[in-house]
Amino acid sequence: MRIGTKRAQRGAFCDTPSMEEPLGPEVASELLDLRDKPPEPLAPSPQALGVWELAWPTIVSFATQTAVRWADFAMVGSLGTDALAAVGLGGQVYWLVQSVGALVPTGLVAVLARAIGAGDNDLADATLRQGLLLATAIGLVTTFALLPFCDFLIEIYGVDSNVVAHGSAYVFWLLWGTVPMATSMVFGTALRAAGDSRSPLYIGVLVNLVNLGLNWLLIYGNLGFPALGVAGAAMASSLSMALQIALFWWLWRGGRFVLRRGSGSFRPDLALMRRVSIVGYPAAFEGVAFQVGLLGFQRIMSIYGTAAIAAYNVGAQILSLSFLPGIGFAAAAGTLVGQHLGNGSPDAAERSGWRAMVGAIVGMTAMGALVLLFREELAGSFTDDPEVIRLTVAFIWILTAVQPMMAVEFAIGGALRGAGDTLFPLIVIFVGLFGFRLIPATSMVTWWDVSIEMVWCALIADWTVKAGMLLVRFRRGKWKELEV
Repeated sequence: MRIGTKRAQRGAFCDTPSMEEPLGPEVASELLDLRDKPPEPLAPSPQALGVWELAWPTIVSFATQTAVRWADFAMVGSLGTDALAAVGLGGQVYWLVQSVGALVPTGLVAVLARAIGAGDNDLADATLRQGLLLATAIGLVTTFALLPFCDFLIEIYGVDSNVVAHGSAYVFWLLWGTVPMATSMVFGTALRAAGDSRSPLYIGVLVNLVNLGLNWLLIYGNLGFPALGVAGAAMASSLSMALQIALFWWLWRGGRFVLRRGSGSFRPDLALMRRVSIVGYPAAFEGVAFQVGLLGFQRIMSIYGTAAIAAYNVGAQILSLSFLPGIGFAAAAGTLVGQHLGNGSPDAAERSGWRAMVGAIVGMTAMGALVLLFREELAGSFTDDPEVIRLTVAFIWILTAVQPMMAVEFAIGGALRGAGDTLFPLIVIFVGLFGFRLIPATSMVTWWDVSIEMVWCALIADWTVKAGMLLVRFRRGKWKELEV
């Protein structure tokens, strides 16, 4: 049986009637309806999928990834604060690698979703194949470029030598999973852009269960395996990514996905690669800029000691639960905006973006409140260090306050990227992160004797400014006129 076939039978690639009626006050009440229902009946198609129907599998899929990340933190937390800080910093470094890899998925979703909306299956297939080639090339270059610098990548955070030793080992073994990670991102993004967000969910759940089992074996040395500690957690992740890409490849080659193989080729198509790259490169720079900004913020926090760094990373990990609705609705917004634009329905694309924003705000605020309710218990599940727990609880209070603004960035940013408007979110990152987080935080540390909690309050200004800029951009609607 084909994965995703049920939705394919609902009428893949059928044309959607154009919806050009003006947006008026009545749209506000419709925003609470997370199903993307046009005023006239549609032949069932990927475009007819609701925002929620696309969002929830992505939310669950990333929830399983978060569970594995939690397991990494909880398992290495028993090895001490240095190990906990090392995994947090190593994860930051690897997110920089993932940010570079985001070039392909971001460009892919804008091009492929429009191809799906226009009913061009051959272009969709060709885009996927060229995306896999690009991702493989970027993954190989990134891996071998960074392998010699694993120690340096942790040392630049200004931490002690024991954290550097653990963190560099963690990064070293994670880097070997970069190509499987990058190509898996391409497959997952392509399927979501085609309206199939469940297949990546099923594969992700299976792979993450395997990851948890490998953690148990390799971190502690159970069942005769060597006890590798922090390095074992990274090895488990890389092995799991290798399994994931093997599953994606096998199922795609067997014709079991709704995104069917067409007339595309793995022969390099420079024109199509350029088309994907032009849309995607700002997202790569955005991710790199974000990670560089986080590096600067971590450097500032290092003044306050290892406990502050550990608390920040543990708090961010705990609140990643509340990010899940944002990730899901961002993916749904990107898919629906791209498909509606490809189908010639820009007003329907705008509705999808607003509905996704409402869903993200409601979901992230609710999850943030739930985390806040159990803040001390959650912090205590990662470490028994009382100072780390105290600081983690303080950080949770601060970051919970900005959940609605973060939700706007997730959903509206996803909608703009789905339209191919990837340069503006890059500008937003520079303004918010550097202008309203790093500069105020640096000023507070340099000229005033403030607590780490006050430094963390710079996050509020950062996220508020970014949300406001994105809302204005989306409302003006210039993204509707972009060609990708």
